[in-house]
Amino acid sequence: MPISEYIRQLRAKIGNDLLLLPGVTAVVVNEGDEVLLQLRRDTGTWAPPSGGVEPGETVADTAVREVYEETGIAVLPERVVAVLSGGDYVVTYPNGDRMATVTTVFRCRPVQTAEPCVNDDESLAVRYFPRDALPENMLPRHKSILKIALADERSAYFDPPSI
Repeated sequence: MPISEYIRQLRAKIGNDLLLLPGVTAVVVNEGDEVLLQLRRDTGTWAPPSGGVEPGETVADTAVREVYEETGIAVLPERVVAVLSGGDYVVTYPNGDRMATVTTVFRCRPVQTAEPCVNDDESLAVRYFPRDALPENMLPRHKSILKIALADERSAYFDPPSI
């Protein structure tokens, strides 16, 4: 999985130490009520498109960029469905890099009728799945994200504070 020049510069200074970074996940639902997923090269599991926010970039712009980079599909973010963080969003990569994210989850719709395709080296496959036939081969956090995003609630979800 490629890293941005910004992260590369930070890693040169801090090595594998934990970084807290903003991230985005895009749950793309087409007119046929199908959900766009990618088969991730790094985990071998299906997931919605996601990625890190670049300096100066809005989270909505990140959602649009990441979906296009990973699937070749242009999207319009329609609403924020969740803001997620905590233990499920702390990851150690195979090279030892540690990262924690605060992830903004957007519900998006495609603005074109093109077929999705593997558009970078992060995915092994990309396709739409019917909402009621999502693949089982998904990480628990991705299953949770899809459950939240597909519930069609009008207000954004967040984990309650542990008081």
